[in-house]
Amino acid sequence: MNILQMDMNLLKVLYLLTSTGSSQKTADRLGISTSAVSHALARLREVLDEPLFRREGHRQIPTLFALSLKEKLTPLFSSLDGELFGHVQDAPRNFTLVAPPALHPILLPLLAQKSTLVNADIRCQNFERRSWRNELLEGSIDMVIAIGDHQQRTSALRYELLGSTRLVAVFGPPLQPVLQHKSGLAFSELADYAHYYCHPWPQAENELDRQLERQGLQRRIQLSCADYAQLPPVLRAAPLMAVVPQPWFSAQQDKQGLLTLPILDNLAIGHLFSYYRQGEVEWKKRLISTLHTQLRPYYQ
Repeated sequence: MNILQMDMNLLKVLYLLTSTGSSQKTADRLGISTSAVSHALARLREVLDEPLFRREGHRQIPTLFALSLKEKLTPLFSSLDGELFGHVQDAPRNFTLVAPPALHPILLPLLAQKSTLVNADIRCQNFERRSWRNELLEGSIDMVIAIGDHQQRTSALRYELLGSTRLVAVFGPPLQPVLQHKSGLAFSELADYAHYYCHPWPQAENELDRQLERQGLQRRIQLSCADYAQLPPVLRAAPLMAVVPQPWFSAQQDKQGLLTLPILDNLAIGHLFSYYRQGEVEWKKRLISTLHTQLRPYYQ
């Protein structure tokens, strides 16, 4: 049978139970009793002729068949979340943002202000090069900001291009005598210098290094410590360079003694995207819009 032709109330129970794993949480979200959830689950099992869940302690663990049904329902229910389930009044406000650490100098001061103004618990999680689709659809995260479009697209999510920027090579006084007469660096020249690697993901997953590898080149990483905050003192102390997005340097407060050179090839241009659910509550929509406004001046 076509799952989307079933009773919407039964489908809401199925969707929430696969998401929460709890009859009580499902009942609370729908504003019904746990016995009503049990009756709906029994009806679903009868109609579909499938167990759907197995109990482990206090949790309802979905079968593979139930998870396959959830996959079909998620794009619909996540985009109509407010209309279908409503939003609990006076519920704690939580907002989880996934973003590259290079954006922290731009975003964190604003997020600190907004967390107070909207009385919300705002969490900033580091971006990883993988699909965040399921977390977005299920609501465990609210927004992803990333360089490059790595997500599996679905109509339940809104995708926005915020702009583009160029990678720059940052260096300090120890490397200045070598680079002072240059106006830019070719992509291939990055292999000629020792680098400080400050990204939170492995070098093998870094797009710049992937592009270099395709050209038969490799950067020499002399110091690695996944921390942008330590970049200024590191580059003032040693003849190393670090490759970062231009917006990070523009927003950086500690620029003393630091200089930049643009990386000239088109391979050094990155596009900034954001992803978030279509059906969001109003305060989250306003926060997302504010984050976009904060970022756009840095990404033309």
